[in-house]
Amino acid sequence: MKALGIAAAAVIAFAPFSAVATTPGVAQAAPCAGPGSNPESCQHCMFYVTAYNTANVCNEDRPHPAQAPPSGVPTWEIPPMPALQEPPPVQPPQVIPPSPPPPSPNPTQIPKVAPGALRDASLVAPKGLDASPQAVAAAKAAPATRINPGTIHQMLQQVDFNHQVQNVVNARSGNVDVVKADNQALARPRHWDYIDYDDYHRPTLYNPLNQAMTFRYFYNGAYREAYVPAGGRIVLDVATVGLFPFTAVGDSYLASGSFHGGAWIPPDSWNGPPPPDYTPPAPPEVYQDVSAYVPAEDQTVAVGQVQVVRHDGSQPTGSQDTFLLDDSTLAWGQINDPSSSAQIKVTKTQPLPGVGPTDNGSFLVALAAHQEPTQPTQPWWPPWTLVGGVLVIAACLLGWIVNPRETERGSDR
Repeated sequence: MKALGIAAAAVIAFAPFSAVATTPGVAQAAPCAGPGSNPESCQHCMFYVTAYNTANVCNEDRPHPAQAPPSGVPTWEIPPMPALQEPPPVQPPQVIPPSPPPPSPNPTQIPKVAPGALRDASLVAPKGLDASPQAVAAAKAAPATRINPGTIHQMLQQVDFNHQVQNVVNARSGNVDVVKADNQALARPRHWDYIDYDDYHRPTLYNPLNQAMTFRYFYNGAYREAYVPAGGRIVLDVATVGLFPFTAVGDSYLASGSFHGGAWIPPDSWNGPPPPDYTPPAPPEVYQDVSAYVPAEDQTVAVGQVQVVRHDGSQPTGSQDTFLLDDSTLAWGQINDPSSSAQIKVTKTQPLPGVGPTDNGSFLVALAAHQEPTQPTQPWWPPWTLVGGVLVIAACLLGWIVNPRETERGSDR
């Protein structure tokens, strides 16, 4: 009962101030002392202290009991509904032209051919192929078939390139010459002149001949082949910069030549021009009237045109440069010092680029001494006049033979 009285006294004494002390840990004002004292509350407090003989709490400030810690039970609150935002307007897709292929990180350093004096015999440039102007124009305007160098045409799987070349050489037709050099017979092909380039700088090969031709060339570390039907045209997706010699063969034709790369390869659905930032590479430099020394024959010959295909420092000294001579013959050797009497040195040649045997360079000396078969001089008058002249002469002879007999008979009368 005593405890109940103390609690009641405290409740009554602090009741008027229960709304004031709300901060945990802050002192509660005493009813009889301090800034929060109140005479009425002090009188009630003292009455209960005296009546129940309790400790005097009427003159002492007591701290407000701390609030209980928050409950660990989670409370769920409904999040406010976000404001609805209108979707941004749909922008039409922007067509960005594709970028051209990046250049090679390690471009091949092509050395310059030093100037020099011409010596000894000169090589005769290879002959071309015969095709009528109408056939050339039609093949050049034919629809182009796009060729990826990494793909294989189904016709190429049915043709053995080397075997076909050997058949043409063995036939000894009028479309190929055979030159003896280094104790072997080497074929000298005709020159392929039917090459063009499109707006993307891709090489196009067109065929005005009456038989299909297959082309072999070395590209990106492997030999590739391309098939061109008679009267047809192909375009090659050759993005790598460089000079690429080739050999072409048909049923009775054998030719060689070259094209250069660095094209911009358009996507399949692309119809416009190349992007403005694309610049076609400069064509390989052609050196005119170059003197070439052949150590195997200890002779120097003059080559009409020389192009440097590549320089390979990993090869033995003296054979680090690859040349294309007269856009027909592949050769290996070295560019000589400017003080040398010859501009280049040739230690190996291959008359058919990428195909057939090689020799020690004697092919050039034999080629310089090789006499092209002379063609009979064509008369300036047309053939029908020749036939007419023969007939007139025969008629005169017949008349001369018959006429004396008639004269003789007349005298007998």
